[in-house]
Formats: sequence, structure tokens, C-alpha cells
Amino acid sequence: MSSEQLFSEEQEEDTDILGYVFKYLRYWYWIVIALVISFVYAYVYLKRYTPIYQVNATLLIKDEKKMNTEVLEKLDMDGQSKLVENEIEVLKSRALIRKVVDDLNLIVSYWKETKTRDRELYNESPITLNATEITDYAYSNPLYIKIGPDSKYQLLDGDQNELGTYYYSQQVKSKYGKFRIFDRDSVNSTFPTPVKVVFQSRDGLVEGLIGGLQIALLNPKSSLISLGLETAVPEKGKDILTKLLNEYAFTSLEDKNREATNTLRFIEERLKLVTAELGGVEQNVENYRRTKGVTDLSSEANLFLGKVEENDSKLNELDIQLKVLDGIEDYLNSSQVGIVAPATMMGFTDPVLTSYIDQLSQLEIERSKLAQSVQPGNPYLETLNNQMKNVKQAIKENLGNRRNSLNVSKRSLLELNNRLEGAIASIPHKEREFVGIKRQANIKEDLYLLLLKTREETALSYASTVTDSRVVDAPFSTGGPIRPVRKNIYLMALLFGLGIPIGLIAMKEALTNTVQNKKEIERKTGLKVFGEVGLLPKEEQGEIIDIRSRSFVSEQLRMLRSNMQYLFLDKQDDIGSTILVTSSTSGEGKSFMTLNIAASLALLNKKVVILGLDLRKPKIQEYLKVSNKMGMSNYLIGKTSLDSIIHSTSVENLYMIPSGPIPPNPSELIANGRLKHLIEDLRKSFDYIMIDTPPLGLVTDATLLAPYVDECFYLVRHEKTPKLYLSNIKELAHRNLFKTVHIIFNAVNYKNSSDYGYGYGYGYGYGYGKGAYYGEETSKKSWINRLLSKV
Repeated sequence: MSSEQLFSEEQEEDTDILGYVFKYLRYWYWIVIALVISFVYAYVYLKRYTPIYQVNATLLIKDEKKMNTEVLEKLDMDGQSKLVENEIEVLKSRALIRKVVDDLNLIVSYWKETKTRDRELYNESPITLNATEITDYAYSNPLYIKIGPDSKYQLLDGDQNELGTYYYSQQVKSKYGKFRIFDRDSVNSTFPTPVKVVFQSRDGLVEGLIGGLQIALLNPKSSLISLGLETAVPEKGKDILTKLLNEYAFTSLEDKNREATNTLRFIEERLKLVTAELGGVEQNVENYRRTKGVTDLSSEANLFLGKVEENDSKLNELDIQLKVLDGIEDYLNSSQVGIVAPATMMGFTDPVLTSYIDQLSQLEIERSKLAQSVQPGNPYLETLNNQMKNVKQAIKENLGNRRNSLNVSKRSLLELNNRLEGAIASIPHKEREFVGIKRQANIKEDLYLLLLKTREETALSYASTVTDSRVVDAPFSTGGPIRPVRKNIYLMALLFGLGIPIGLIAMKEALTNTVQNKKEIERKTGLKVFGEVGLLPKEEQGEIIDIRSRSFVSEQLRMLRSNMQYLFLDKQDDIGSTILVTSSTSGEGKSFMTLNIAASLALLNKKVVILGLDLRKPKIQEYLKVSNKMGMSNYLIGKTSLDSIIHSTSVENLYMIPSGPIPPNPSELIANGRLKHLIEDLRKSFDYIMIDTPPLGLVTDATLLAPYVDECFYLVRHEKTPKLYLSNIKELAHRNLFKTVHIIFNAVNYKNSSDYGYGYGYGYGYGYGKGAYYGEETSKKSWINRLLSKV
């Protein structure tokens, strides 16, 4: 394996982290500017953005419904989960939210204007506005109230035009509507700026609150509901949630009380009827005793009477149950919404029917609540309707079976009564009539006592009615704002401040197709850079550098000359060395480098001759002010001799053979064989023969000279040579067309090269400023001026 291949592999394995870092640090001022802009923008953003807070509360839904589990399972109903889901929808119903908006007067908000953002005052407002009428103009234009002395204030419109001066509590009629403004004693009335009053649509507020409410079940296995609301004013959010929970509890109690009220009304109607009948029967007993003179009954009559009373009591209970069944059937057939089931528990011991009635009543209440918050045709509402339909059908079937059973029992009791009445017929006439009258009185008395007992039980239940929910956590704020998060905003500013300039620099590097640094050359060609020459000012380019000066470029040329001398240590002293200088394209400083290398060698008392073999675009003779009338083209066609085309120059020991007139066939002239004899003759007279050739990447003239060349120097110009030509250099070295190929990195702009780090220490590890080490004048600009000059 060749040394070049080893070097290439070492370069590929080496990851120069510092190189990447310095590549971006060269543009540090852009990064600093981007960071400053990002942080300033973040600061302004935080100043102008209204912070948003989170307000939370927790509600427990109690499951106190005594429903038959087996019946629910048969109907495929999960009482608890659907109950909680229904309550969530009720909490977000428009009816409840509308009550919250009205009670808290949220359609009117008070603001304080500042330079950065408007701040809602809420409880800090020095005034309150009670409106009886709000116009459409008010919803789109704010109203300003300027606090004045002596219980006065001024009204201003959105353009700060005065609308008048009024006293507090005085009714105002303006283009904003009719309203009164009151002074709040609890707030300092001295307010430096006018209070901005904003009117909002009631429906818009309701929709906004419904959309902003976050209501969810905390745990699928529990009935705890979490309520959340995002708001710019935590106290306002707490008041909204508190009012919502209070209205929800009040509505729930109202539903339960309405059910108890209907039951009491049903019992009272029955009591009025029974009381009237009982009074009439008792009057009959009294009249019969007085007119007939009956004071007591015989033992046989008492026995029959007791049996008849017992039987009649049972018949009375059956009649009550049948009437209740009729009331339930009327309830099932009613199409009115909100009718609560009658007192179905009275006189019943059937748990299945009782469970059905309770379940239907609960479904009716839930459907009534849900209908306030959703549109007809809602899937969940339709599900409730279907469930109610199924329960009603089950109740009707149960009612039919129950009525049949009651009728059978009634017929049995009536037959028994007929037999007892036949036995009573055998007792004396007066006693028989008195037994009949007494029997009716006892029936009405038992029914009256039953209704009184039921009324007291219902009234007691009504008095002890409690809500089915309980507030576990009262509305509370989470503390700091949930957005914007200051540290996240500044972190984003940092990322943008670093990312944008670094991204642009990386994009610029990716789109750059010219050679930018030495490492790139060595990595892609597998060859070490033989030497470097820095970039000269434009006014000095194309001239011969004073090699004796202490300038940086002069030092580099001396170092390059020293390295070149080591290449020719094994050469014979009486034979000159041939050096070819070429490049990939024009404009890479090939003629300039040839001239200065030759001049530096001539200063060592070495005879040096420059061959102008760039027969297509000759230029080097212009630097030396040598005539180009006769030159290499004349010699190669045999029109002149060698002595006639060699010219001396202004530099001692430096000679020049110009290219001569431009021929039509440069490549054929170079290959005709006369050049070989020319170089052999020059080797005997000169120590070094410098050959200036056209670019190798464009024409093949340089390759034709390969047999006559001892050393080939290939120029790569910083920020000029296309990267794609580096592969040509690698291929040229691998083909061994030249004995050796050495790369010179020319016109290096160290300020823009990432090989040397920040401050450009020039790759030699000196670390000194250019002027400080080489005696050049140092810059006396301040760091601010240097930064501005870079920008």
C-alpha cells in the first residue's frame, strides 16, 4: 500500500471536531447578532403575550340510585358510567353556562391599557356597569370611562371622543345602549387612565366557555369528574367554575324537589276525595244510630263485621293499586316532556316494577337535561329515547301481568264478600243495615290513614332532599401560567439564534463548489499540501514579491523555496532541474507563482530560466516586461535559434523565454520533438528550468511535457478552484504520469479558512497576529469598530 493511500485513510478516519467548530466561529458576529435579535424578540413576545393560567376543580357524582342490578344487566345498561357521562354533558349544557354568564355579568369586561398589552381588571376595576340594553355598535367598539372628581365620570368612545359627563348610578342612554355605572367602594377610585369597557355577545361567550371547559372522568372505575378552565385572570376562572358547580347543584336539587312535589300533589288530591267520602259515611253511621236506636251489635254481627272489614280493607288496597296502575299507564302514554312519575311506591311490594319506574324516572330526568345542551337527532339523545322506549314496554308488560293478578285477587275477595253478606242476612234487619254502614266507614278510615302516612313520609323525604354530587376540590389555580413558559420561550430563542445562522452557514458551505481549506484538498486527493501562499492585496497581485522583506507571504515563499531545495538534494550539480507549474483552470495564479518561485531561486545565485509554454494565453512575459515577438513558438517551428529567444530580466540570475506568437496548433508544436533538445541544452546552462503551462484541466499541453519534468507543482487556489477538479489531481497522481505531484495551496484567505481557527494563526502554530510577528502595522481599531467593519 502506497504512502498516499495510507495518508488518505488516516484523513478519512480523522474527525476534526475543532475544524467544524472553527468553521462556524469564523462567523461569530452573525451568531451573536442572531442571538441578540432572538432574545429581544422573545423578551418583547413575553411582554406582549397575555399569560394564561389553569383553574381546576373536582366533583364527585354520588350513585344513590337503588336500581335492580339484574334488570339493568338484562337491559344492557351500565347505570354508573352512563350516569357520569350524562352529568358531564349537563355540566357543559348551554342552559347552565348561560346562567353563569348572566349571574357573573360576563358580557361586560373591564381593561387597563398599557404600552405592551391590555390587562383585564376584573375585581380590580374601580367601576361596574349594569346594562339594560346593549346595541350592536357596543359589541364592535370599546367604551372608555374616565374617572373624575366629585362622583363624576366621563364617557369616551373608541376614538377618545367625549360622549358626556355623568354622575354615578345615573342612567345613561347613548349609542352603546342603556346602562348605569356604579362606583366600587372597595377599590381605589383614583385611576390614572380611562377604564376600557368591552362588550361581548352573550351567545359568543356561551360558545367560548363551552369550548374552553375541560371536563373529563378522572378514573374509569370512579365517578370523580375533573373540571378545568384556561383563563388570563385566575380569580375570574375560579368564580366561573364555582358558579357553574353551584348552578349544577341547584338544578339537580330542583329536579328532585319537582318529583317530590308531584308526588305530594297526587296524595293531596286523593286525600281531599277520601276525606269528603269519610265524612259522609261517618255522618250516616251517626244518623242511623240516632234514628234506629242501635247502640251495639251482637257478637255474631261483630264477628261477621270484622271479617267483612278485613276483606274490604284488602279490596280497598287492591283498588288503590289498580288506580295507581292506571296513573302509571297514563304517565306512560303521555307525550309531554318533564312529567314526573306518580308515587308508584305507595301500596306496592313488587321490586321489579318499582325498579322499572325509578329507572324510567331517572332516564326522563337525564333526557330533559341533555335536551337542553344538544340538538335533536343527537346519537346519545336517541340512545336515551330508545332506552326509555324499552323500559316503557317492559313496564306495560309488567302492568298487564300485575293488573291481571290484582283482578284475580279482587274477584276472589268479592266472592268471599258475597258469602259473608249472605251470612249477615241471617242477623236481624237493623243490625244488618248498621253493619253495612259501619263497614263503609271503616274502609274510608283505613284509606284515609294510609294516605296520611304516605304524605308524611313523602314530606319528610322532600325536607331531607340533598344533591347527588359533592365538590371534592373547590376551584383552585395551578400557580404560575401554563403558557407562555418563559424558560421554553428563551430556550426556543436560543435554538433559533443558533440554528438559523448555523443553518445558513451550513447551507452556504453546502452550496459552495470551490475549495475552502487544506484538509479538504488532502482528504479528496490523498496528497499532502506541499506549501501555502497567502492572499495578497489586489494591488500587489501579479508582481514579483520582495523575497527579502519580512512580510508573511515572503516568509511563505522562502519556506516553499527551502522545501523545494530538499527535493533536488540527489540531483547532479552540472545538470539543471526541470520544474513544471500547472493548475486546473485559468486565474489560479499559475504564472504569478512560477514567476515568484523562479525569482526566489535566483536570489540564491542560481541561474533560473522560465519557459513560457502557455502558447494559448501567454501572460507571464508581461510581468517581466519581456517582448513576446520571438519565443517558443518560433523555436519549435525551426524559425529561430535558442540564443535569440533567451532574454534577461530585471531580476539578477533570472532569464525568460517567452511563448512567442500564438500558434494555431500548440499541442502539435510541443510534441514535434524540438522541445526535448531545447530542455537538454538548457539543463547544461541553468540550475533550474521553470515551465509555465496552460491549465491541465482544460488542455493536454502539460501532460505532453511530463517526460521532461523532474517535479510537477499543481496549484489549487483558495475559494477559486472547483472541488470537482480535486478528483482529477488524485487520478493524475495515481496514473504516475509525472514522477511526482506536489500541491501548492495558493491565495489562501486565512480569515475565511477553517483550517486555522479563529484569529488565523496561519497553520504554523505561532498563534500570533500577522502584523505583530512579521513587523507589519497592527490595527488600532477598537473591537466595536472591528465588529461593525465585519458586519
